[in-house]
Amino acid sequence: MIAKVIDKMLRRFEERNCQPAVVKRAGNYLRGMMENGLKPELIVAIQERRLHDTIEYVYARSPFYRRVFEECGVRPENIKKAADLRKLTFTTSSDIRQWQDFLCVPEDKLSAVFTTSGTTGEPKRIYYTFREMQTLSNLYGMAIRVAHAGRLVALVTLPVGHGLWIGGASVQRAVERAGGLPLNVGADNPKETIKWMKRFSPNVIFSSPSYMTAVTREAEQVGYRCTLDKIILAGELLTSAHKELFSRYWDADVFDSYGSTEIGSAQTIALPECSAFHINDLHLITEIIDPDTGNPADEGELVFTTIRREGMPLVRYRSGDKARWAQCSCWLPLRAISIKGRTDDMIVAGDMNLYGRVIADAVGKVSGTTGRIMLTVTKEGLTDKLMVKVEGGPDKELVEMAILKVYPELVVNTKNGNLHFLVEAVNDLGSQIKDVKVVDLR
Repeated sequence: MIAKVIDKMLRRFEERNCQPAVVKRAGNYLRGMMENGLKPELIVAIQERRLHDTIEYVYARSPFYRRVFEECGVRPENIKKAADLRKLTFTTSSDIRQWQDFLCVPEDKLSAVFTTSGTTGEPKRIYYTFREMQTLSNLYGMAIRVAHAGRLVALVTLPVGHGLWIGGASVQRAVERAGGLPLNVGADNPKETIKWMKRFSPNVIFSSPSYMTAVTREAEQVGYRCTLDKIILAGELLTSAHKELFSRYWDADVFDSYGSTEIGSAQTIALPECSAFHINDLHLITEIIDPDTGNPADEGELVFTTIRREGMPLVRYRSGDKARWAQCSCWLPLRAISIKGRTDDMIVAGDMNLYGRVIADAVGKVSGTTGRIMLTVTKEGLTDKLMVKVEGGPDKELVEMAILKVYPELVVNTKNGNLHFLVEAVNDLGSQIKDVKVVDLR
């Protein structure tokens, strides 16, 4: 009964065109509820209500999931709790490239679309309805107000590698909904970012660890310092050294987050005192599986089922991200995970998603290469260092040109100091079995 009441109350809030004053009050209420009343067993009960609705919904409306249910011999009434999802097969990134099969509403009901970069082919696209965008904005805005109650002038310096990225767009909407002033200036040049900071005196910054490092270095060089209340980071690994630098130099509380185009932004959070990411259990059911067997595991691949989506819900979506279940001693009653990297050949370095296969295909066209490469990512101070070792006797400049052709944003990232990028030609990569090897030593 309590779960039903809370579920209905949250739905009414999420789907309204909420004024900032309402979002602020909701943030205070949610914090109090999480600290005092939202126990894990209550969250599970709310999840099960929402899972039931989602399963009925996708079975009735999604051609893809109707086929999945029929092929698995499962009826919607057979899925009552999270563990029952194991009766269904996984959804993969290649599946959702056929986005038409996932749509649960007519196209004229769609209000937004976000895509991946498309480096490995046609970009994956995820559609949202107007009601979903209301939900996303209200939820994210409320989360901001849970952490920050006062003046909110937010500098949004998130890297934008392509025009339909979910990160900057969702932050813009959330800050507006929270009653703040968003300054969406991009992340192209730390010198320009400092100028924007001097002009508007922001007290909150949304950025990535790499770009915030570049901005902090530029500030040190020109002798600029201001006090920030909050720094909210996303997009890549945040190390303890990064966190200490930002906290010390800007005198700010540092938050970290994890999300994706497929599951939405602002779906996890790590408070300044947290040792892991807390998942938005009210909108996601999360599994960790052995990537080889598909069985539940303590450490393995993250799998998500969205339980508050309307346009393109996803059931048992394999994210490609590795994680481990974790414990955190903070006041959030949400489950926690530690991110451990990727299950494929993608690496996140210096604000970029880089695929070993894409680089190998580009390098393989250069005369003198054997087709084998090794990508190694390390830390040089606080900056990611990418070393591309190419087997054979190619011209290094031609190799660099080939890589920059498929990843032109490397030019900006290396110039800004987000990333150190080196190419080395070697005669032999030794006993390396596969033609592409990715080593992350951070």
